[in-house]
Parts: sequence; structure tokens; C-alpha cells
Amino acid sequence: MGGIRAMPVLACADPQAVAAFLTAGLGFTLAGWWRDEAGAPSFGVARLGDATLALRRAEGPPAAPNGAEGPTAWAACIYVEDARDFATLAAANGVTIRRGPEDTPYACREVEVASPEGHVLCFAQDLDPGPRGPGL
Repeated sequence: MGGIRAMPVLACADPQAVAAFLTAGLGFTLAGWWRDEAGAPSFGVARLGDATLALRRAEGPPAAPNGAEGPTAWAACIYVEDARDFATLAAANGVTIRRGPEDTPYACREVEVASPEGHVLCFAQDLDPGPRGPGL
């Protein structure tokens, strides 16, 4: 049995703020919220085309790996049609580009951004699409 889709889940102290960043800054649409007993948003799903990210309310922002100052590992990598166009849109919407667009040795063009809570998100373009999938 094979997988059919993945949905990374971002732990967020303020999922509504991260949702606003994704929608206003990066062009996502909010698919919906699930609310807790008090009516506060506790779990949401944001979409960019067929790609989805979930936002789950947590006690605090993401932890930095291995005692680093802030998260450096990707929370998610989302493939886009054109990484340069994506970077232009994000920058025009006031999003700081951490890295890129940059071509990699594994035939992807990547752009990195960070959410207001520090989730590092990579948006990648497959420069050499093949039967094994992006970047392979």
C-alpha cells in the first residue's frame, strides 16, 4: 500500500497569526478551522494549490534543534511551479526571504522563508522532472 498525500503539521503558539502569514504573505488559502471547547481555533488547514499545511495550537513556538539560536531545519518543503515567481510574490507581500531563489546540486530551485514563529519553510521548483519524483 502506498502513500497518497502528506500534510506537515506546524505546532503554533498562535495558529491564527501563522495562518495570516501564510494567506497574506505566501498566497495560501485557509481551508478551515477546528475549534476547542471555548471556541478558539485549535487546528487549521491552509492550502497552496494541492499542497496543504496544518496548524496546530501548541504551548509555544517550535524548538530550535540542538540548542541553536532558532530553528534551522525545514518544517516543510512545498513544491511550486516557479520558485522565482514565488519569491517575487512573497517579497512583494513583505515576507523576508531567508535564502534563494537558489539552484541546488539536486536539480531544485529553492526559496526559504520563516513564519512569525520561526517555522522554516522551503518552496522548491523541480528543475529536472523525472519519473522518480522531485529532486531525485
